[in-house]
Amino acid sequence: MNELEQIFGIQLPKNIKISSVVNTTDKVIKDSIFFGLQGTRVHGSRYADKALELGASLVIHNDPDFISKHKNIFYIKDLNDKLIMFLNAFYNIDINSNNFYAFTGTNGKTSAAYLTHQLLQKMNYDSVYIGTLGVKFNKEEIDTSFSKKTTPDIFELFEIVNSINCKMDSINVCMELSSHALDQKRIDKINWFYSLSIMNIRSDHLDYHLNIDAYIDSKFEIFRLNSSIKLIDAELLDHSKSYDFINNNHSLISISNTNNFSDIFFNIEKLSLNKCIFSIQINNPTICQKHEKHKKYKFSCKIFPEYNISNLVFAICSIGFDEFSENEINDLSYLKLPKGRLELIKNIPANVIIDYAHNEHSFHTVLSSLKEFFENLIVVYGCGGNRDKSKRSKMLSIATENCAQVIFTSDNSRTESFNNILADSKKGNDLDKVISIEDRKKAIIHGTELIKEKDCLLILGKGHEVTQDIGGEIKHFSDHEVINEIYK
Repeated sequence: MNELEQIFGIQLPKNIKISSVVNTTDKVIKDSIFFGLQGTRVHGSRYADKALELGASLVIHNDPDFISKHKNIFYIKDLNDKLIMFLNAFYNIDINSNNFYAFTGTNGKTSAAYLTHQLLQKMNYDSVYIGTLGVKFNKEEIDTSFSKKTTPDIFELFEIVNSINCKMDSINVCMELSSHALDQKRIDKINWFYSLSIMNIRSDHLDYHLNIDAYIDSKFEIFRLNSSIKLIDAELLDHSKSYDFINNNHSLISISNTNNFSDIFFNIEKLSLNKCIFSIQINNPTICQKHEKHKKYKFSCKIFPEYNISNLVFAICSIGFDEFSENEINDLSYLKLPKGRLELIKNIPANVIIDYAHNEHSFHTVLSSLKEFFENLIVVYGCGGNRDKSKRSKMLSIATENCAQVIFTSDNSRTESFNNILADSKKGNDLDKVISIEDRKKAIIHGTELIKEKDCLLILGKGHEVTQDIGGEIKHFSDHEVINEIYK
């Protein structure tokens, strides 16, 4: 306890025990230390007494308006500055000794982080992936029942690293940064990132951010974090001029496949369902990669279509080019997209793709990209309930524009009725190609009955997920399992 007392400058009651460190009463167990910090809506100090009732041995907070005479409740004015020191000491982990690669974007951050994770492993580095798919340490899945967020907060991040039980001095951590996490500053205690990326920004999560400007602001918060490698889609450079904390555009490295004069230009030379060959030309590298200036690298992989090659380019540029050769085609055929990310289901006698697309931009990107590979597209999808309603009719419009048949079904309806979600989606749309089948399994079965040899069935919205929230009740449901059952 002496170290804890020294860090916070307090004297603790005798015989205090600490079993765990938490910042929510949901995780309090006997002898937890509960940290009451500013939340999105209220300050955590409001739950100090509840934490003690649940068995916490200590409460530490930084709310000057909360006064308590309880001997086990402590006010620390500069708690935020000292918190990382305490967590390092408690877990015996120096969190900032790790290399963090962070990605944000409306779409593609899962793929980019997961591809970076695979690239690092191939280079014989230990890597942790953290994001929508959960947590992986190298190829091992890590139990993350303590967190359901795409991006963990700093307390959960320590739990993740501690659960790996890794005794090495440092590891590589490939993270997705959601707009919610950036807005809530969940990871601002990390001192240094190896690389930071904004891959794209389109309208999304307006139920939380309320307007597109606030959503864009949240994404650009990533560049408040410290890193010598800051990558951005060239189309977003004009947005960056609005933020004083970005010194100038020269501090950002732009990536493009349309502007030959961008800092990094990539060109797709060949693209099919089974193979892609592309090149990356480095016109203006980061300060730490100046030796790469004017170099050009060529790669081959089994990833498609174009937007996923863009995700891969961000992954490669985040790591750097030291492990790649200029004089030959670098073989990346070992790379795989995450489960449920434009996943062409193998070993079945039909073209079926499962993808996570669940907003209008990802719909347009996926559907317009796949049209050239198949004669007809049949799509099965739904819209989430109790979420941004403005995107529903836009998604159906894009689906009818690009597909021969649209089967509208349930997604995670939550507590909203399917009929309300369907009604919102229908507004202003031509419904000649549209049928609705609320039961998702029946909708998928019907979709498989419509496709011919050169057609493709797209099942969108849930991707890797294995549950469905209907009426507030969470039930097991997997698009993959339904397809495997149909074609077994």
